[in-house]
Amino acid sequence: MEMSGPDGSVAAPAEDLEGVEASEALAIMTQMCLIIFVFIAGWLLERKHVTFVSEAAVGLLVGVAAGGAAFAFTHKFDASAYGEWMNFSPDFFFFALLPPIIFDAGYSLDPKLFFGNFDAICTLAFLGTFVSAIIITTLVFVMGLAGACYELTFIQAGLFGSLISATDPVTTLAILGNVRADQNLYYLIFGESVLNDAVAIVMYQTLNEFQHQKFSVGSLGKAFGVFLMIFVGSCLIGAGFGLLSSLFYRFAQFRQREHYDIVEACLLVPVPVAAYMAAEGAGLSGIVSILFCGIVMARYTRQNLTKRTSENSLAFFKILARTSETFVFIYMGLSLFLGHQTFDMWGMWVMFIIAFLGMLAARVCNVLPGVALVNLRRSPESKISRRHQIFLWFSGLRGAIAFALAMKSTDDVGDEAGAVIFSVTLLIVLVTVLIFGGLTPLMLEKLDVLDKSSPYSPMAAGDSDDERPLGGKDHQSDSETKRDISNVEMSDMLGTPESYVTSVELRSDAGSSDTPLRKFIRTASGKLSVQEIDKGLHKVFVSPQ
Repeated sequence: MEMSGPDGSVAAPAEDLEGVEASEALAIMTQMCLIIFVFIAGWLLERKHVTFVSEAAVGLLVGVAAGGAAFAFTHKFDASAYGEWMNFSPDFFFFALLPPIIFDAGYSLDPKLFFGNFDAICTLAFLGTFVSAIIITTLVFVMGLAGACYELTFIQAGLFGSLISATDPVTTLAILGNVRADQNLYYLIFGESVLNDAVAIVMYQTLNEFQHQKFSVGSLGKAFGVFLMIFVGSCLIGAGFGLLSSLFYRFAQFRQREHYDIVEACLLVPVPVAAYMAAEGAGLSGIVSILFCGIVMARYTRQNLTKRTSENSLAFFKILARTSETFVFIYMGLSLFLGHQTFDMWGMWVMFIIAFLGMLAARVCNVLPGVALVNLRRSPESKISRRHQIFLWFSGLRGAIAFALAMKSTDDVGDEAGAVIFSVTLLIVLVTVLIFGGLTPLMLEKLDVLDKSSPYSPMAAGDSDDERPLGGKDHQSDSETKRDISNVEMSDMLGTPESYVTSVELRSDAGSSDTPLRKFIRTASGKLSVQEIDKGLHKVFVSPQ
């Protein structure tokens, strides 16, 4: 039976609409069953101490198997609605799955380790990503011109080089989060992966605009200025939302009133979402915004919460993040069969080999010179060792960020070129997650970079007050709260003033000459230390005990 719409047009038959709804419901039920299966499989693997197969790998493999079944199943009859709901959506990833993952990372991280390695994190994330993108872009473009692989234009090769240079925080958290990696090393890898996503996304967006514009040398300077604006603006938005929430909770005084735990917790949830959407709406980076929102809220807002709400909020955001991570890996696995692939093109396979080898070489050119620059200004006991540098090279895992940008490229660069970029990216993600991720525990053991009491963070150098070494806290299972800093006090986080050399102070004893620029910065900043800034913020945003 057909029905007429208000404009006289013939609407879809009611039976067809019911069939679409049934297919959508079946797809959602399938996804829920896959998530349950991955959680159970991951729990059993952890219980049996199986380390060469991570939960991320299980999610990918389950997604691949389910995608193959759905591909065979939906080709027997018209089940397009089922296939659409089972496939990966970039918008759903960026606006629904990614925010809770990144916020939880900031809300539960250890600020001492993160900011203690901030110089190395920024060097690897900013300079290293540019170097990696240039090398991969040049290699793919030149080999394409020579006819050795599928030929991309220079801008298309630049888009691919940008997106494949993103070392993914989702993959890093999922694989390194449950192994006993040295915590300084963990935060180096995690911090780089989060911040370089902003670089990769901005580079991709900037180059995408040049597909319809004339490319010039002056455009590079403009792009660099835009990047700085995006990064700084995103940090300010995220930190601003975090400080506003802290100020509200300080004066709301929920700790002095009973029976308001639910309201207190409910008011906490929309803040990071608002920070992420505000940055995205302003054309900035939601990833950077929500990360710094989580860091600020962990340091100030959580100290204004009741003990029960503080503990519940940590558990709640951890659950959201874990579920979102599992969704992401299942979706990527599903796309192997349900996405538009070009596996029948030999040029794509050659491009995959060239891009993969170029990625490994670019990682060497990223890590070794970058760490050398960082070590120049560090004291001997805080230098990043050669073993840690090797693992930094090995841990350049690609994942959901690169995958989502590759899927977006199918609309940006055309069907065929976009499909080739998408297929190559998916293959690189599968290799890095399944092989490199599976070998991660073995590499940690062979390189002897497990969690030990030999930190190289400048923040820890000379920190004699802290009896527990920075590397002395194991990564725990999900039954325990990881990196819980809810009770960390000022002295615990920052140690002695001499133990933390900031980029603001740039002290002359940091191993380099006292240049006029450093003198100017110290004078302009009034030699404000991190401790003084933090104490000032505490007086304003944290209620007295």
